[in-house]
Amino acid sequence: MAGEEIRFPAPAVERHAGSVDGIADSVVRARAAVTEVAMGAEAYGQLCQFLPVLLNPLFDQAIGAMNDATDALRETADNLRAAAASVTATDVKAGGRITSAGAPMLDLPL
Repeated sequence: MAGEEIRFPAPAVERHAGSVDGIADSVVRARAAVTEVAMGAEAYGQLCQFLPVLLNPLFDQAIGAMNDATDALRETADNLRAAAASVTATDVKAGGRITSAGAPMLDLPL
């Protein structure tokens, strides 16, 4: 398929990595909100004293899931940036080799 081009949108991938980082920042803010909203045992009164025993493990799991999500999002953003940089560097190197291969040979006297 001569003449066809393969294009990798490195700038778009880098922008997407920025968006993924933004989502990770939002998850961090949500995690902070979970820790602020958690109520102490005295907030449930006499009749509902059993609720903290039920809810606290759920809150802990939610915080753990948010920590894991943040880590995964940051890693994904880093991997997207690395892929864009790698493809760009490979393209530049290949372009240089192609350009130098097509350069005229030196005219050496025989």
